Amino acid sequence: MDDVMPHTSWMRDMPDDATLTMLSIPGTHNSCSVDGPLGFAETQDRGLSDQLDAGIRFFDIRLAHHQDNLCVHHDVVCMEKSYAEVLTIYSDFLIQHPSETILLSVSNEDRVDSALGKFAPSRILCKLSPLGETAYSGENTRSFEDTFRALTREQLKDASLFYNFNPAAPGSDSRRPNPALTSETRLGEVRGKIVLLRRFEGGQDVGFDATYWPENQRFRRTSAPCYDVEDRYQNPGKDDKWDFVVTHLTEAGSGHSDDLYITFSSAVDLTARSYAETINPRLNDYLAGSSSGRVGIIAMDFFDQPRELVANVIKMNTRTGRLTPKVAETFRT
Repeated sequence: MDDVMPHTSWMRDMPDDATLTMLSIPGTHNSCSVDGPLGFAETQDRGLSDQLDAGIRFFDIRLAHHQDNLCVHHDVVCMEKSYAEVLTIYSDFLIQHPSETILLSVSNEDRVDSALGKFAPSRILCKLSPLGETAYSGENTRSFEDTFRALTREQLKDASLFYNFNPAAPGSDSRRPNPALTSETRLGEVRGKIVLLRRFEGGQDVGFDATYWPENQRFRRTSAPCYDVEDRYQNPGKDDKWDFVVTHLTEAGSGHSDDLYITFSSAVDLTARSYAETINPRLNDYLAGSSSGRVGIIAMDFFDQPRELVANVIKMNTRTGRLTPKVAETFRT
């Protein structure tokens, strides 16, 4: 990974009885937006495998539904990776690192320009990618949920890889009840598994329901299980964005232990990089000097800039007693 600090098994040092809602977890926003056509819509410099090795454990994956297939998109831009490829990367990693868990947020990146037909920017940009030649050769014959379920079932050798989602077809003999992600879910229960946060319409047996997600807002779902999200990203101004981030991280430290806090440090004007170049160093310094406890999930753009940023998120678990000071010393640069 060149100059990226490896943290392939950092959860190994966390106790089994740690609740997921009380952990501080490094994540990425638009995790697969690495090498889009024309260099447009990039939010990361490194692919999923490098992110996993660096210690990223929350992933924001956005899928577009075309011809009964699911391809990673960032808005109208096809990111040249299929859901099947993404799932293979996660499965291989967890087989090799069974102490870890992956929190996977999946959303339906509907094409807002589909009414433009063959002249739609998403269609033109997709045709520039290897996946684009077949992406528009037919219509969908099933729902997003049905395609997600079918592709997961086809791709996985072990259906139990997901903690809270069983991809087996309805009525199948292999259909098992799903455990639910709750404030009581412990790390020991989800090691070696993917925890699905579902941001697409689907049955209640498909992952954790995170479909309440107002656009460009700070919001909170008050019905249990509660989640609290900072996601104001549409060019809010760099100083204002930083204030939003640090306020939410502070509230995560003092908030109820049952609540799941997710802070997106990402924002965009013409590009995502300009915000990351300002916010990431501030975030790194804040975490390095912070005496507060839990910060929850932090979803970042260009997470490796600066290189110790992920390590400083992980070290916040020391402040909650989830990571011993002796172990935390191993994360120091």
